[in-house]
Amino acid sequence: MVADDSEFFRIKLSDILTEAGHKVGIVKDGAELIKEIKINPNGIDMILLDLQMPRMDGFKVLEWIRANGFTGKFHVLAITGVYETSQVVERLKNLGAEGLMTKAFTPEQIIFRVNNILFPEKVKRRTEPRVPISLPVDFSFNDTSSTGYLLNVSEGGMFLHTKKTLAPETIIDMRFTFPGSNKLLNMKGVVKWCTQLSGDKSLFGGAGIQFISLEPQDQKLIKEFVQAELKKLGLEG
Repeated sequence: MVADDSEFFRIKLSDILTEAGHKVGIVKDGAELIKEIKINPNGIDMILLDLQMPRMDGFKVLEWIRANGFTGKFHVLAITGVYETSQVVERLKNLGAEGLMTKAFTPEQIIFRVNNILFPEKVKRRTEPRVPISLPVDFSFNDTSSTGYLLNVSEGGMFLHTKKTLAPETIIDMRFTFPGSNKLLNMKGVVKWCTQLSGDKSLFGGAGIQFISLEPQDQKLIKEFVQAELKKLGLEG
């Protein structure tokens, strides 16, 4: 459920999450959201809650949820268009929200954050944390060269968005540069799975790549990037 007084952001969030496979309802303020909760609380898995809304803002909604015994019935991720201090973040946590995101999100970031909250068992199975990103990657395998997009990365691997069908155990060479860096990363990886072959229906088709050849300085750069992005997402530690 998306609760936001901005029609632009209601539509933006709804479109992103619908294309990622989620069923999405929308309301324009806190009062409408409370009506929906009263009607069918079991039909809501998660609320994306704007903090700045007329009639009833996000904080008052969270207070109502707690006062009426709905805390824990569904997940709540707060959304804001302005910078919030650490004190506000702590207040949200005490009221039952599971995180805070600014409205300057990319589709990859919002899907990443929502899925991390809704499907924590998948996160726990990962040995290394991954972070969302969207940047071009030149890659080659066998006698084929192409360009795809890096959509998430960890210290041990990445997800490569491409229309190419990459068979598991295929060795590929990859070249890309992180934002804010002049260092061109050259590395080898092995395909571990491919959405085109697994039958997964996904907005972002492609392949999971495990790094198999990294220079120490490249490994250090990836580690620093991942840690910095986790901090931005409030997921460090």
